[in-house]
Amino acid sequence: MLSIFSFNRPVSFHSIFTLLTSTIRHSTSISSDTKSNEDAEHHHRLATTKRMRILGLQSNQARRALSIYDDYVYQQKKLPDLRMLGVAINCAMIAEDLAKGREIHQFIEHNFPHLKDNLMLKQQLRYFYIKCNDKLSADKLFQQTSTIKHTQQNQKQTINLDSNQIDKN
Repeated sequence: MLSIFSFNRPVSFHSIFTLLTSTIRHSTSISSDTKSNEDAEHHHRLATTKRMRILGLQSNQARRALSIYDDYVYQQKKLPDLRMLGVAINCAMIAEDLAKGREIHQFIEHNFPHLKDNLMLKQQLRYFYIKCNDKLSADKLFQQTSTIKHTQQNQKQTINLDSNQIDKN
């Protein structure tokens, strides 16, 4: 019989094995509980987005869809995903609610800085701003990108000019 002495009392191998097995089972159940909670949250977010999209397709229900978004984000304190943000912008566009669309845009910039350069969101925001007659905000969305491209083109032209001068010498 294998025994380990703890507090001067012998412990059997079977006791240790039982303890380890129950500990492993407990930790596995905790991780599966976490996974099931994440799955439940994912399904809840998808269902909420689907309700918003269905309501948003009806022009007279777009504001109601936006109130579902507000409840999800501000009351339930949950973070939307890319799909939900896109639907919310679309609902703001259908409702022609410039203030709400700007609020969603600011929310994205503050809470999801990695999404502010997402082309799909930029296009949707651009359509939203154009629909709400805010062409200046629509143009600003792509201004930084076009400035970077313009700078890169100028650098290429400068390099070409420099190489032409070297060839002449």
